[in-house]
Amino acid sequence: MDRDFVDGVWDHLHERLGEDLRTVVQYDAGSSAVTFRPDVREQYEADERQQILDDAIVQQLSFSDQGSVFKTGDLKSFVRVFEDAWVLTWRDPTNVKAGFLISIQRDGETATMADVEYCIQYLDEEIEPRL
Repeated sequence: MDRDFVDGVWDHLHERLGEDLRTVVQYDAGSSAVTFRPDVREQYEADERQQILDDAIVQQLSFSDQGSVFKTGDLKSFVRVFEDAWVLTWRDPTNVKAGFLISIQRDGETATMADVEYCIQYLDEEIEPRL
C-alpha cells in the first residue's frame, strides 16, 4: 500500500468534508495504509483495526452474489449507518480482497448522505482508473 496515495485521497476528501472525515483506509488481504483523524486513531488498537478490515474483506467476497439477487447491477460498496458515523466500504474492482474504507462523522458540522455518495463517485471516477 502506498501511504502517499492514501494521504492524497484523504486530502481530497478533507477539502469537502473537513473535520467530519474520520478515516481513509486502503487495504488488501495482506496490508493497509491508513490516515486517521487524531481522535479516531486513539479509539482503536491495532488488532481492532485489523478486525474491521478483515470483516470488510469477508463482506466483499459476497459482492458478486448480491448483484444477481437484487437485480440492480453490480454491488460497488457497502454503507453502514451507525449512530455517530457512516462507514463506506468500496471494493477495488481489480481485486476482490482489496478496497477502501472511509468513515464520516454523522453528527458533525458539514457532512450529509450526499457526501457519502460523493465519496463513492470519487472512488469510482478518480481512484479506480489509478488502481
